Amino acid sequence: MIQRVTIRRFKRFDEVTFDLPGHIVLAGPNNTGKTTMLQAVAAWSLALNRWKQLNDFQRHGGAYTKAPIARQAFSAVPLRAFDLLWNERRYSGSIEIEIQSDQGWTVPVELIADSTEQVYVRPKSNIEPATVRRADVLTVYVPPMTGLSTDEPLYQRPKQDQLLGQGKPGDIIRNLLVEAHRSNAWDALQDSIKRLFGYELIPPDATGADIIAEYRAQPAGPRLDIASAGSGFQQVLMLLTFLYTRPASVLLLDEPDAHLHVILQDAIYGELRSVAAKQNSQLIIATHSEVIINSVDPTELCMILNQPRRLSNAVERTRLSQALGILTHTDIMQAQEAPGILYVEGYTDINILREWARVLNHPARETLTTRLFWKPTVWESRTGASGIKAKDHYEALALVRADLPGLVLLDGDDDPHILETEITGKGLQRLRWRRYEIESYLVHPTALERFVEKVVGPGAMSAESRKDMMAYLEKTFTPAFLADPLKPNPLIDAYLEKRKARTEVIPPILDAAGLHGFPYTRYHEIAAVMTPEEVHPEVIEKLDAIQGAFRL
Repeated sequence: MIQRVTIRRFKRFDEVTFDLPGHIVLAGPNNTGKTTMLQAVAAWSLALNRWKQLNDFQRHGGAYTKAPIARQAFSAVPLRAFDLLWNERRYSGSIEIEIQSDQGWTVPVELIADSTEQVYVRPKSNIEPATVRRADVLTVYVPPMTGLSTDEPLYQRPKQDQLLGQGKPGDIIRNLLVEAHRSNAWDALQDSIKRLFGYELIPPDATGADIIAEYRAQPAGPRLDIASAGSGFQQVLMLLTFLYTRPASVLLLDEPDAHLHVILQDAIYGELRSVAAKQNSQLIIATHSEVIINSVDPTELCMILNQPRRLSNAVERTRLSQALGILTHTDIMQAQEAPGILYVEGYTDINILREWARVLNHPARETLTTRLFWKPTVWESRTGASGIKAKDHYEALALVRADLPGLVLLDGDDDPHILETEITGKGLQRLRWRRYEIESYLVHPTALERFVEKVVGPGAMSAESRKDMMAYLEKTFTPAFLADPLKPNPLIDAYLEKRKARTEVIPPILDAAGLHGFPYTRYHEIAAVMTPEEVHPEVIEKLDAIQGAFRL
């Protein structure tokens, strides 16, 4: 069986190595490379078998003879052009896929660019001919189940492989049943189906133009075509027939949990593993099913988030399972590139911080614009889902990048039991606004007057609005605050610490100016008209802290 797979310049991977303990489950979110790994192994097998058909195991001029493969014959991966196989579509040079077997051989195979319709394949020249002769692994790539065709004639194995390569396993399921019935595996397949579904699998009839494959849902019940069964039954039937008809092979199963109820997901991995042991086969499974992940021994799990990594214990398995329900593909990408992750109440906080950083020409301006990775402190991953806390999200990100620093900017009204931390540039750090929330620092009379003039109009156009607003401010705030808004003022500070500025402080001020119902999503426009001298010193502290927390 396969012990190690090394992939270079194939699809999403520039260079990566997978260590396989035997059976392995590749777990990770969508678009992280699970299917790509399966396809790479299938491509290695196809390429080596095609090259062996030359029956020329000698090197000529220091290299092995190249064997051509046309795109239509490349059943390992469905393609419209061969350049799609190359990393970032840089269609030149060669792809290398190296397989190490438990039989003691290691053989790298090259896929050499030629045209969009053809590539050449051969083993690497540094491998001895005797080693290449020994290299032999039967692989079967099984994509997720598709709908069954209405009619299915009897196909030869090459045609079956071609349909599989086109992602149409549903077009050959009846052929697989015929193969199983003609082998000594039929009784075992019937027993598996009976145990999992309570159905009786009837021997297929391949005597006519098309194969007839039927089952009974209950004893003495009517014969039903397998096309009329549920997609979960069809999925399991396909997986088991592959296992029974391809003994001593490496089964590359892409999302075998597709179409399956959670109860059946829990049972299927155990069933597949049991049958694989009897058939002397190896399972390489790609999934993001939490049910399957939780049913697998941790040592048989390979996490693919940034780079593939084998898990060592149940604690890591639990963290992986949780991470799959939290992280998006964008999270994974940003975690690898960003200097850190910032957690704030919402996007309006980010907009306000950006404007203050611009006004101050603060170094955090670049961080908050071109380099920002941020999340709300609590948010829904999907509509109706429970909120995900910053701590849980950060711990999931640690599986992607252990050294990623994080900073939570807490509002003043957040849970007082959540304590601030030192800014060390390591781990998840926390700071708290001393006032109620970030909008509390927009309450500056001169800046607000300037903002009203900008929105209503210059000079006389806004004179009445500004006059009414100032009258409200004089009635609400102390003369000392109006004269010097940035000077410590215990009375006003206490007021702004206890009242929600977004809904209780700023709206009445703007209402007095005639800006009724002005949306809080535009409050960053107030920050935008402030001068550096009007920005509160605590804002500068927080911008400095962002830079320090991210080691910038």
